[in-house]
Amino acid sequence: MTLTATKPGSQRRILVTGSRGKSSIVRLLYAAMQAAGLQTYARITGVVPRELGPDGVRTILRATGAHVGEMRWWLRQLPASAQAIVLENSAITAEFQALGGRWLRPDVTVLANTLPDHQELWGPSADCAVGVLVAGIPEQGRVVIPAGLQSDNHLMELLGRRRCRVVFAEPANAVVQAYRDINLGLALATLGQLGLAGAPALRAMLAVPPDRYDFHVSLCGGAQVAMAFSANDITSTRVLFDSLKWLPEETRLIYNHRADRPGRFKSFVDWLGQSRWREVLVIGDKPRIHPGFARYLKIKSGLDLAGLFQPGDRIFGCGNIAGVPLSLAAVLDRS
Repeated sequence: MTLTATKPGSQRRILVTGSRGKSSIVRLLYAAMQAAGLQTYARITGVVPRELGPDGVRTILRATGAHVGEMRWWLRQLPASAQAIVLENSAITAEFQALGGRWLRPDVTVLANTLPDHQELWGPSADCAVGVLVAGIPEQGRVVIPAGLQSDNHLMELLGRRRCRVVFAEPANAVVQAYRDINLGLALATLGQLGLAGAPALRAMLAVPPDRYDFHVSLCGGAQVAMAFSANDITSTRVLFDSLKWLPEETRLIYNHRADRPGRFKSFVDWLGQSRWREVLVIGDKPRIHPGFARYLKIKSGLDLAGLFQPGDRIFGCGNIAGVPLSLAAVLDRS
């Protein structure tokens, strides 16, 4: 059945967009609305596309590569009994940003952040990212954004042109990592806009286990391995590294490169090139211009990568999650 088979106003619909962190926010909202007794369906694009429903989580299998039309297909196959729907906007190019909102018709849109990303398509700066992401927010719609973005004049001007009703979300102050506080705050503000109580929602969201691809530190063969491959942008990556309180000279830095993300690699180069690192390794696709400060290794699997770790090592992985880091996550699960 299609969504149009439902009664107007009978569902709570949320669209989640932004440079990064979208999947984490979707998972939080799904948990809170399920706990509130709503039959909730959510879709994550993320590292591995997944559907979250009343019966749990299932992977969305693709016959071909990712396509923006997946959002419409997923919405069309939802049952009319769905009481809450959370959709991650999977559009990348500017021309397709508006499709998710057009198909979902959200009550609230969450703009997680406006960090520079997809530089090849969006341009290099935060202003470029803002221009693309705002195009995916329905005109005259409610949008929840981090309170810290209130001072972004370019963002506020563009939202004003679209006549959006802006809700500023403060961090949740839940004694968790700063980036999780921001995501929890966004989710709480969104749920409040839909009339759901904050205290039980926060309890449900704090109980959500970390995703295997989220930032975390694991032990593997006596080495500490920080999985930050999914952060994507340099700003978030630096924040995550700083949160560890590790000394760079004690850290082996591993950057996983994608040939189709040269702009991302360029944005990381200055940070990777700091002379203080114990070692810098580049894996994945070989960069067209290989930096002299790094050693490139052709690694075929997560098990091969884990074989490089030594007892006492501090390993910080960053750049891109696709490829070898996906299988490394499975290796760490078994460690």
